[in-house]
Amino acid sequence: MGDKLIIRLLGAIEIELAGEPVTGLGTRKAEALLAYLVSHKRPFSREQLADLLWDDRPQKQALANLRSLLSGMRRKIQPWLIVTRQTVAFNHESSYWLDTAELEKLARDDAAAAGSSTLLTLYRGDFLESFHLRDCWGFEEWATLERERWQRLAVNALHRRAKDCLRSGRYQQGLQYTDKLLKLDDLSEQAHRLKMELLARNGRRNAALQQYAACRRILADELGVEPAPATQSLRQRLLNLSFPPPHNLPPDPTPFLGRAAALDEISRKLLSPDTRLLTIAGPGGIGKTRLALQAAQHIIQEQPGHFLDGVFFVPLASATMTNRLPFRLAEALGFAFQGAESPHRQILAHLHAKEMLLLFDNLEQLLTPRDDNAAAFLADILHNAPAVTLLATSRERLNLYEETVYAVAGLALPPDESPQPEQHSAIALFLQRAQQIRQDFAPSPEEMTAIVRLCRLLDGMPLAIELAAGWSLQRSCREIADETAASLDFLRTTYRNVPARQRSLRAVFDHSWTLLSPDLQTFFARLSIFPDTFTADAAAAMAGAATDNLAALLEKFLVQRKVNGRYHIHPLLQQFAAEKLDDPSGAVSRQHAEFYLTFLAGQDSGESVAERAAIRAELPNVEMAWEWAARRRDYAALDRAIPTLHNFFSAQSWFQAGIDLFQTALDYIGETAVADAAQAQTMCTLLGRKARLHSHIGQLPEARAALTAAMPYLHRLDDADQRSTIFSYMAITHFYAGDYAQAIELAQESLRLARQTDNLDGVSFACNFLGSCAKAQGEYEQSRAWFAQAVAAYRQLEDAIGEAMALHNLGNLAQAMGEYEQAQAYYRRCGDLFQQHNHLHGAATTSANAGRLALQMADYAAAEKLLVEALQLKEQINDERGMAVALVGLAAVAIETGELAQAQDYLARGLALAQKSGDVKLVLEGMVGTAVYTHHRHQPETAAALIAFVLNHPATAQEVRQQAEKLAADLEQTAASPPQDLDDLVTTLLDGLLASE
Repeated sequence: MGDKLIIRLLGAIEIELAGEPVTGLGTRKAEALLAYLVSHKRPFSREQLADLLWDDRPQKQALANLRSLLSGMRRKIQPWLIVTRQTVAFNHESSYWLDTAELEKLARDDAAAAGSSTLLTLYRGDFLESFHLRDCWGFEEWATLERERWQRLAVNALHRRAKDCLRSGRYQQGLQYTDKLLKLDDLSEQAHRLKMELLARNGRRNAALQQYAACRRILADELGVEPAPATQSLRQRLLNLSFPPPHNLPPDPTPFLGRAAALDEISRKLLSPDTRLLTIAGPGGIGKTRLALQAAQHIIQEQPGHFLDGVFFVPLASATMTNRLPFRLAEALGFAFQGAESPHRQILAHLHAKEMLLLFDNLEQLLTPRDDNAAAFLADILHNAPAVTLLATSRERLNLYEETVYAVAGLALPPDESPQPEQHSAIALFLQRAQQIRQDFAPSPEEMTAIVRLCRLLDGMPLAIELAAGWSLQRSCREIADETAASLDFLRTTYRNVPARQRSLRAVFDHSWTLLSPDLQTFFARLSIFPDTFTADAAAAMAGAATDNLAALLEKFLVQRKVNGRYHIHPLLQQFAAEKLDDPSGAVSRQHAEFYLTFLAGQDSGESVAERAAIRAELPNVEMAWEWAARRRDYAALDRAIPTLHNFFSAQSWFQAGIDLFQTALDYIGETAVADAAQAQTMCTLLGRKARLHSHIGQLPEARAALTAAMPYLHRLDDADQRSTIFSYMAITHFYAGDYAQAIELAQESLRLARQTDNLDGVSFACNFLGSCAKAQGEYEQSRAWFAQAVAAYRQLEDAIGEAMALHNLGNLAQAMGEYEQAQAYYRRCGDLFQQHNHLHGAATTSANAGRLALQMADYAAAEKLLVEALQLKEQINDERGMAVALVGLAAVAIETGELAQAQDYLARGLALAQKSGDVKLVLEGMVGTAVYTHHRHQPETAAALIAFVLNHPATAQEVRQQAEKLAADLEQTAASPPQDLDDLVTTLLDGLLASE
């Protein structure tokens, strides 16, 4: 303990410093003085101390002796003493440890001492045991009083620890405390009784009876008396007990799997004296009974003496009348009714003095709104039998004051792509049951994938998994999963010893259904309309019911409350409830659609982080409402939803999901040669927005096809904003095709129409796009002006994502003009905005162009890092054009760093994706990269031919042209532009030059 002074006063006095005994203090009176001073937190006058130690000497002589004593002590332990001319004190601010102070702290703080063995080792013996000073009556009187005080304190603390161990089931540790108690006072009958009970509960009844005999002998020898009535009564009780305590638990049919944490928690609660009633609650088939039985069995095995009168299982699955409950309990206990007194009173009297665990299984059978006799009977047991603990399983809580509810969820499911799914209890249960039917059952990786899919579909419900595994003899795992998804009726068994209510999932669910009131049945059926999670407000709107109905279903565990405050119905229960839904007019579906389309309209643009989070949470419901409106060709509803959904999918970078949703509506509406104005408006908007989503991820042919399909509808409309939007989207496709003149003409017309209607959103978009066109043609100052107008317009709109796009384009312009520091500043600003708004597509595009900038600045490590990051993000959102941009950039980095084989791979992949996307500009840029690659491969003729092709192509952007011209200057030869089609040339490159070597 370093230089800490250790002082032990309990037992023989010991003084240590730095781990070594302190010697040479002088005399025993020096030790006595130290013990006295350290035991008081105040100074004493020299006269008081002299009188304490030398009360038989004149004061002058006593004071002289004290001075001499202090002189010797100070040489040894000076930092621990405070000595003045008038007083002496122990320095309690110094570094020291005192056993009596530690004992006092443990005795005062039960929480600090709980589970600690310090108390046993701390009290080594009585205070200053065998330490006496002759002719020092003052000191001896003090020491005697302290000895009695510390012994009393230790005895009380040991009693409390022993009782706490008895209450909490730590019987072996409790015996250590009682042994210590009896060493201090072997006449304490309370200590003898504590030890008897601890021994009995530890499964050692004979030892407990022997302890009684020892107690009786000691009392007779020392006091000549018999044990007290309480001690004799305890002996008689032990004689009357059966050991081990009885139980009627049925044997385990199969090994128990999983739920280790649940089993530990339930067992801990049942062993706690604070638990009188624990209800294991959950829907039918979730494994409540098995878990309860396992917990009871665990207690019998690990704590056999906790319930001295036994553990009893009371099955109620077939019970129908509450007045039969006392008879069911008596049958389980082996108790026979006698006399005229009511069975209710007789069973309560029998339980009054018992220590039991009673397991009431399937109590929901007897819980009805009109009959609370079952709950009242349990309450009477709790009131009249204070040592009885109740464990219940039920599909709903019992709503008793003493009740603690433990809600059971499904078995553990493996996470995605788990390397060992069989280690998770849901999968292990399927394998166990399947191997019980087929001993050679050893699933292949493909079958294991089907098993995982099946168990996820069943949400880990044990009964459902067992029923599904029962088909493994007749069906493949994939077939079992498919048929389970198709119908509840597939999950059934023909085993005769399985209760009828558990032979199929339908039977389980039917049983739960019959326990619901008619109002709750209607409410639950209407909730089946939700395809996924839902809010309480949505439930109220759909089902027209108060929140107490939702609470009732929660208590019956037919609905689950998620951690985010939303609600969820197990998918199989939802399928069952949907079959019960009586909605021939479609009123519930209409209410659902109207609720969520109204919700969507309340999300404003759908672009902000908060709006997107709200829509993400409700997306399955929104998609269902969208499909409902499309099926009914509700053009007004679709028109209201299209802009918000388009903005949501764009800002979320979920482009393909948006494309698929819009295509769903197009499929339902159907394209007709002649359409009314409402259909024309909707079709034009759908096709246009779908085209924009296609162009975001480089699906330019698909975008052009959608815009071509939109044109007949556009011609039927006199809508300047619609025309402005469609023209701007058409301009994008012409731009990527390298037709800059047509792109500019369309964008100018889009801008004119937007200004005509004060459509600031259209103005900002057109200005931003015209800036890109000017940049491609090398008109850099005009490009800067357009981008500046776009930034101003987006800021006026408070459109941060649009502003970030325009700032990003200014960064690209600065890079093209060689203003690298300015470009970096723009990329940082737009990158911060994209990150702030969690805009993945923008962040990925910024990383790609920042990587190309790093390449220009010869920072190849940074360039590669940024471009790889961009490639990964673009792959994540399936943006093939963006992937091509990153790959072409990575190829350039690889060429500069001499990794030509890697450059070849990047170029092959990048050119193929650029060609597929239809981006002519990007293909030509890839051509320049390929020319540089062939130049480094010492193929100057090929490099010159490619450069000539690029320089002669009308779609080559100015920035790419400058790169081509630079390479042309480095080449020692020139070539005429090959008379070849661009696609043919790319095909030639991919088939030959860039083929893998």
